[in-house]
Amino acid sequence: MIGNLFRKLNFFKLLNDNSDEINADLPSQVAEQKRISRNINNNLAMIKTIFSDNYDVVIRDFVIGEDQKVSAFIVFVDGLVQENLINDNILNPLMLHTRKIKPETSYSFDYIKKSVLAFADIKEVDTMEEVVDGIVSGETALFLSITNKVLLIDNKGFEARSVDKPELETVIRGPKESFTETLQVNTSLLRRKIKNSDLKLEQLTLGQRTKTKVCIAYMKGIANEKVVGEVKERLERIEIDAILESGYIEEFIEDAPFSPFPTIGNTEKPDTLAAKILEGRVAIFVDGTPTVLSVPNIFVESLMASEDYYSRPYFTSFIRIVRLMALLITILFPGIYVAIVPYHPELLPTELAISLTVASEGIPFPVYVEIIVMGFAFEVLREAGVRMPRAVGQAVSIVGALILGEAAISAGIVGAPVVIVTALTAIASFVIPAQLDSITLIRVLFVAVGAVMGLPGLVIVFIGVIIHMASLRSYGVPYIFPIAPFFIAEWKDLFIRVPWWIMTSRPHLIGTEHRKREKRGQRPDPSKD
Repeated sequence: MIGNLFRKLNFFKLLNDNSDEINADLPSQVAEQKRISRNINNNLAMIKTIFSDNYDVVIRDFVIGEDQKVSAFIVFVDGLVQENLINDNILNPLMLHTRKIKPETSYSFDYIKKSVLAFADIKEVDTMEEVVDGIVSGETALFLSITNKVLLIDNKGFEARSVDKPELETVIRGPKESFTETLQVNTSLLRRKIKNSDLKLEQLTLGQRTKTKVCIAYMKGIANEKVVGEVKERLERIEIDAILESGYIEEFIEDAPFSPFPTIGNTEKPDTLAAKILEGRVAIFVDGTPTVLSVPNIFVESLMASEDYYSRPYFTSFIRIVRLMALLITILFPGIYVAIVPYHPELLPTELAISLTVASEGIPFPVYVEIIVMGFAFEVLREAGVRMPRAVGQAVSIVGALILGEAAISAGIVGAPVVIVTALTAIASFVIPAQLDSITLIRVLFVAVGAVMGLPGLVIVFIGVIIHMASLRSYGVPYIFPIAPFFIAEWKDLFIRVPWWIMTSRPHLIGTEHRKREKRGQRPDPSKD
């Protein structure tokens, strides 16, 4: 008890002590709040205390000048920096080049910063907290005995995944590159698409322990300034110890946390994100993930793909209608089957009703149990296919589905119509990957309601889902815009896509300023000669 009291007294003494003396037992949390001392030995002791038990932190001390009057040391994390640059552009100039000039010049802090160190990005800091943040972020810290400031040198060089093809948003025609886990690479990919000074990239740090870099990207003059301000405010309110993926942030800044529908969009393709930003949306990059968030997000975006704008509009319009039908099939088909077969068989043609009855003869379970069992089996196979290595996962999904379906029919556990319904529903669900999570949950709801209440229950729940979607907002934009509120002018890029020379303005309610996108009257009119 007495020992704990002395430790507490010593802790408060250290907090109130402004001297340059260092205690070897100083906690790292207190050390990080200390200012840089002019006594380089104290700085060295503090660094060793903060980074104790870290084998990858390298500390290299040396002297500057021929008469060796200036002491110095550098600190960096092995694996996060380019060590060849440290040897060639820091140690070699400071230890050898300074011996060839006048001593009074080589001792100058400004001379070392401006004439000796050959780096583009160098910044001065005067607190240990800034130094520690820089070191763990991949910068090299240079301590000098002639000043109470530290130079943070940006020479990051850690290993990273190269730019590759997108895994989820595959295309036949269009750019075949995706974001990576490195923030600088991702922002550069966006810059390559939008070569304009109005593209603004603002950075902040989230995560009290991980210190994750987050970047906000938007087009000044096109994006709604209120939306930009709202994004910044919501991000700044986040207080969490770790941000490891953009999904952490998404749950803190979405508009409807209890809704199954996502009110924040995401993409892994630079061209898709560039198109969204040029329409007035705000993007949120997170260091360490290839998935970039975008707001506002509306429901009809899930029916669109980047390739829609690279192909001719007529086939694109047909494909969008197919996607809409696939969405309705994957949500409603199992529920309608469960509701009609036991409750409303008179709605079916006589031949079809007889065929379903014969196919289901001898099955010991009700129809809704068959649907639930097969739906559960499909979800298990899908999850196994995703989590297994790609080659094995595809084999598990295909062979497992074939064997399981055939065995279930042969054993008389489920009927062939149920297998067909489940297979068609599963295939249709993959057409709308952006809404896969929400439509899976809603499909289960419709099956449950159809089994209990029949078609009237399905109609009531369907209307309720539409009302719920109409009540949602994504940063002030109605979720099912332009259906509700109804804007007929925006239907030219909804279920169909008109040619580019007709889409002269940006979407209403997304970007409020500079809505004009192109000059009118550019319909192709080739010469008849």
